[in-house]
Amino acid sequence: MDKTFDKVEADDFCRITCDLLPHQQIEKALIQLGGNGLEGMEFMAQALKAAGWKYERLTTFTTHPEVAATAFNRIARALAGSDTREALLAAVSEADA
Repeated sequence: MDKTFDKVEADDFCRITCDLLPHQQIEKALIQLGGNGLEGMEFMAQALKAAGWKYERLTTFTTHPEVAATAFNRIARALAGSDTREALLAAVSEADA
């Protein structure tokens, strides 16, 4: 899996395209790292929360695009050096410090 991602911009959450946008690529990588299926989705939510997404699960990224972009970009940096869920969460948490 390629672990390099383009920077997520706030406008990305309002764009419609046939290609996967950077945040969608990051979501896909998180779901794979989390074990796919429901387990992967739950891990993605956990990683987003650790990266600064503080809103409810049903809140769309378009509602708070700047916060979402910041969280996804933090995760993208952490994914580059993380091969496990634990390593990713630790790297995202260290970015807070």
